Amino acid sequence: RVNAFLKYRNIPHALRRKINEFYSYLWESRRGYDESTVLHDLPIPLRVPVALHINREIIEKVPLFETAGEDLIRDIVLNLRPVVFSPGDRIIRAGELGFEMYFISQGSVDVLSPDEKAVYATLTAGQFFGEIALLLSKPRNATVRAREYCDLYRLDKESFDRVVGHYPAFADTIRELAAKRDSPSAS
Repeated sequence: RVNAFLKYRNIPHALRRKINEFYSYLWESRRGYDESTVLHDLPIPLRVPVALHINREIIEKVPLFETAGEDLIRDIVLNLRPVVFSPGDRIIRAGELGFEMYFISQGSVDVLSPDEKAVYATLTAGQFFGEIALLLSKPRNATVRAREYCDLYRLDKESFDRVVGHYPAFADTIRELAAKRDSPSAS
C-alpha cells in the first residue's frame, strides 16, 4: 500500500528508499503494532498498569520527578506518546522554542552544538533530554539528532502542566527548580 502511494505520487527514489527503511524498522521492532492504539483501546484498569510497566523506569530516572509521588508518576506515564525518529533526523533544533521533552526507550542521539560541529554528548536508552522546555519558555540551547532509529516517548508541555496542576506541592517544587535554572548563577 505504501509503495503504491509513493509510486502514484511520484516520490523520488531516494525518499522512497528512506520511507521503506522506516517501515521495515517499524515492522522489525514492533511486528506491525501501534503502541498508542493498543493502549488507547484498553480500558483504564488495564491501560494504567501496562503503561506503568512500560514507562515507569524511564520516568523515575529523571531528576525532575525524583520527589514525585506514585499518583503523579502514573498520570505522567499516561501522557507519554511514543515517537520514532530515523537516523540523522533532528529531533530538536538549537534556537527553537521547546514544548516537549523526550525519554529514550531504544536507540541513541547526539546532543550537538548550535552550529552542529561539536558533539556535546551521546545519550542512550534510559536517558532523556529537553526537560528545560517543560520548565521555561526559552529557545533550545542545543540540537539533538538521532544516531540510529530511535524509539522515544514524548511528553508535551501542555500535558505536563495539566498533570502538575493537580499536584500543588509538586508544582511548587517545579517552580523553584525553574527559578534556579533561570537565575544568572545557573548559566
